[in-house]
Amino acid sequence: MAYERSSLRYAHTNGFTSLTFTEDDESIITCGSDGDIRVWRGIDDDDPSSTCLGEFVMCIAHSGKRLLASTDRNTVQAYTYPELDSDGTLMRFTAPVTCLRVHDKYIAAGSDDTNIKVLKSDDSKSELHLQGHSGPLLGLDICNKGELLASISGDGHLKIWNLDQSGAEVKSIAGLPKTNSFENAEHFGTPCFEPQSSKSLAYVHGKEVIVLNTDTWEVKFTLSDERNKGEYTCCRFSKDGQFLAAGTTKGEISVFDFLRKQPLKTEAPSSECQSITSISWNAAGTELAYCDVTGQLGTLFRTKAGNGAVFADGEAEEVDFGDIEFNNDDNDDLASGLGANDENGGDDDDDGISIERLKNQVMRKTGGFAEETDDNTRDSLPKSIHSDIEPQPLVKTFKQQPAFQPGATPTHLEHRYLVWNDVGIVTAHTEGADGSLDVEFHDASVHHSLHIPNYSNHNMASLSTSVLALSAENATKLVCIALAASGNKEWSVTFPDCESTEALVATNKLVGVVTSMQFLRLFTVMGTQREIISIPGPVLALAGHEDRIMVVYHSAPPGTLQQHLSAMLIQTSGMQLRTQHLALPLTPERRLTWLGFSDCGSPVFADSMGLLQLYSLKSQCWYPICDTLKQSQSVSNNYFIIAVSERSQIIQAVLCRGSSYPMTNPRPMTQELTLQLPVCDIEVEKSELEDALVRASIMNMEHADKTIKETAIKLFALACRSEVEMRAKELIETIACPELLLLAVKYATKLGRIHLSDRLSELMPQLEEQNQRERQELQEFEQYNNVTLSPVMRVQSPSFNNSSSFGNRIAPKAMELTHARRASLKRFAMSNSPITFGKKSALLNATERNTTPTPTPTNTETIESQENIPDKSAEKLDTNNDEIKEVTRTPLNAVNPFAAKRKHSEIDSANKGGVLINGGKLKITKK
Repeated sequence: MAYERSSLRYAHTNGFTSLTFTEDDESIITCGSDGDIRVWRGIDDDDPSSTCLGEFVMCIAHSGKRLLASTDRNTVQAYTYPELDSDGTLMRFTAPVTCLRVHDKYIAAGSDDTNIKVLKSDDSKSELHLQGHSGPLLGLDICNKGELLASISGDGHLKIWNLDQSGAEVKSIAGLPKTNSFENAEHFGTPCFEPQSSKSLAYVHGKEVIVLNTDTWEVKFTLSDERNKGEYTCCRFSKDGQFLAAGTTKGEISVFDFLRKQPLKTEAPSSECQSITSISWNAAGTELAYCDVTGQLGTLFRTKAGNGAVFADGEAEEVDFGDIEFNNDDNDDLASGLGANDENGGDDDDDGISIERLKNQVMRKTGGFAEETDDNTRDSLPKSIHSDIEPQPLVKTFKQQPAFQPGATPTHLEHRYLVWNDVGIVTAHTEGADGSLDVEFHDASVHHSLHIPNYSNHNMASLSTSVLALSAENATKLVCIALAASGNKEWSVTFPDCESTEALVATNKLVGVVTSMQFLRLFTVMGTQREIISIPGPVLALAGHEDRIMVVYHSAPPGTLQQHLSAMLIQTSGMQLRTQHLALPLTPERRLTWLGFSDCGSPVFADSMGLLQLYSLKSQCWYPICDTLKQSQSVSNNYFIIAVSERSQIIQAVLCRGSSYPMTNPRPMTQELTLQLPVCDIEVEKSELEDALVRASIMNMEHADKTIKETAIKLFALACRSEVEMRAKELIETIACPELLLLAVKYATKLGRIHLSDRLSELMPQLEEQNQRERQELQEFEQYNNVTLSPVMRVQSPSFNNSSSFGNRIAPKAMELTHARRASLKRFAMSNSPITFGKKSALLNATERNTTPTPTPTNTETIESQENIPDKSAEKLDTNNDEIKEVTRTPLNAVNPFAAKRKHSEIDSANKGGVLINGGKLKITKK
């Protein structure tokens, strides 16, 4: 028993395609992404009837004289059959319906919004809601008795529901492939109950078909076919439950004898057949129809074994050659087990196919014949005709992503966006042979809207405030329209040697094109050719900002779980050019979906799971800055990225419900998402402050210096309140900002944490030394990379500022003491032991001494008395009791009058002096 394939027929456009047999087996009904329903009288029907039901039809089900279909209105519509007149709306969802099943008692439907709704066939008003999945529904089935419903979702779970108990969940099995939308799914699972007794439930996983016992929900057995190269995508029982068919991602179809648990021989697919999306059996079980992801329709029909038939493993032993009449020579050789000479099978004029000749050739190559024997029976024949050489294991690799345009929607759409960015929108409309392009600008002052006839069939575009660049895939011509030019605005170039366009980008200063020769051709806005650069791999995407262009390409073939992507960051300056090679940290099992620059010129990319990562030119590292899926209320929703702003810390995006791309009509509204790093315990106040601190330090945000200081002092206060002084000290030491250090010392003193205040005071010399070193490293970095960092990028430490103003910042003006302050100091001096001053201030470096004026008789008299640590020159006391020396103050003592350690022993043994306050002057006298 074997199954042969028919020729493939074009049924629908590319995309998910579904089908079903009518109950009388007279017709095959198909639906697809083009929104049409086609009725085929057979695979050879050259003129199937076609009816358009909407923009797309995801699934259909036939029951008697009614046809149920899911349309683009997110509903399940009923139609009369075969007239296909509307017969009402059965169910409504918030996303497209992805799977549909009709039973004698129930009608069940699953949607991309993770919900399942079940209607009773005799009562359409009683609707049962099944909620529990967190991903789009991929497939469902109802058992023969109508008691159980099985569903598989994109969250990787198979769930069993009891319909007799109001949809109670019976069993949940995890471990299946996950996906965030039905459109991106490759494995649909398609659970199916055995149609006769419903004692078994089958679903596909990897290269196996898993069969469960519906009584215990344990695995009965698994079915697999070693001849298949792809993974199973869907499966379906025949109506009598004797056979089970399963399709793969390579277009292969396995037919299993369910009772014998063995695969039957099926014809291999043609090169045109792609991943199987749906399978349906006829009522007799002699034929099955299938559709693939490219919209093609095909059938498999059962044939009887005859000459030339090859069977699956294990069936060769059951072949009976007794009824086959061989010629005398071949029959003698067959009985003797020889047949190794060429005379028996060497007749080239024989038009028939000799099984014996093929058998002899195979056995000679593999050495399968045994020694000569006198046994003239079939038992002397070898049992296996297969070679002992084991095939090399095939390693499945991740699918290499083709080149795409960031901000564009798929090319198969009739109305699509060629580009949607922060400048404007370019929309392409395909109407028959002719088409048009609409160009709209967000800011009308940049340029007025344009309507351009698309005679050249442009399907690639890039828009900036200076130029509109147009081209097409596999086209050898580039057309640009200079928006700010006067006179002739349009210019075009033709590539030599039949080079074709692979990727396109336009900025305010440059136009870049990557061709099929892996050349990056750079032009000015007005068409002057600048450079021709070779790209070391197949291009994936292009992005640009001002005088920078970023090229992402495949640096190596894909691995088992991810692609290997690299990038070239190119910056032009006059006629010179600088290039930096980067490795793109794409998360495993994800694809690149968007590439661009922030408003400050930092490269940014997004993957298929909504994770945005930003490259810091200062630290030369990639940072994950936002996970857009965590800001969505449903896993089936996606965000279409428009622009990223570092200054305002927002992402402009379009919410796509149940899809990956926005619709052209009606045009959706853009939303603003806040940037948020994937920090641990984001709900905690400490993590929120840490997120704000890190973002302010690595990005060019507005008021970054102020944000860093405010956030850091909040973290410092939080650590002090949590009794973690070492973490507070570590934070100040890490940020290394003298101004922040002064605030921390003041705050610690206010809280009465004298020991923490003293330890912080000792950090000033280290900070000064570190700032000097960082200032030198920054200058070397700018000279080496020819990059001048903006003041906003230098907020991590004051060393990024000019050294001329640095001393003024860390040595503020001495504050004048009020009468209340003087009284408090006087009370403190009279109620405590005398204060000993160190012999040298470790907190005053060379920079401060240069910027702080030296005490003179003139300025000494004008300085208000304050407790301070004197300079070495002011430290020497006069031997005469009448002589008084003024002391120079430091910034630390202006904030913290308790910075120096006070010990009675030091006062008595060393200075033997005291503190006198007279007339508002703080003076040191010798007893």
